[in-house]
Amino acid sequence: MLKSQYMANQPKAGEMLVGAYLKLVEECEIVAYGQHSPIEGEQMEVDVIGIHPGGKREIIVCEVATHLRGLGYGSSRENGEKVESKFRNAESYVSQVFGSSESQRYQFWSPNVPPKSMEELEKASDQFEKQSGCELELVTNRRYSKKINNLRKVASSTYSQRNELAFRFLQILEHLKE
Repeated sequence: MLKSQYMANQPKAGEMLVGAYLKLVEECEIVAYGQHSPIEGEQMEVDVIGIHPGGKREIIVCEVATHLRGLGYGSSRENGEKVESKFRNAESYVSQVFGSSESQRYQFWSPNVPPKSMEELEKASDQFEKQSGCELELVTNRRYSKKINNLRKVASSTYSQRNELAFRFLQILEHLKE
């Protein structure tokens, strides 16, 4: 019998929205969910990874927190610390799997981040950039809404299935007849 840590998990709804955005708006060729460290015993996981094709690939690494009443990791400071920790682990994972020759972008997606937690996330983003040399884009609140609305526009302009469940739900909703 397989241990639960080795069994595949279904992506969460917010992760599927981000994956659909990467595939259909960012035009990533490959989108993967819930990627775990290749090193046995390490507990790190990356929520969503998008890969742009081409000679010099671009790796987009996304952590997703779809808590509708705030981040939910604890205090504002704990929220910042948790996000910073997630991206240190994500950077380590990307280095192990893809090496340093790939172009990398890091994003934190969350639809509802309270102002005090946002301040802590901005500090975490700055710290991550200083340590890694890579930007950590905060796709939160209005930025989150704007990107998801862009995905909705794509959904409203097409009928074909694209093998992204969240996108298909948006297509259905966008094409409802009144």
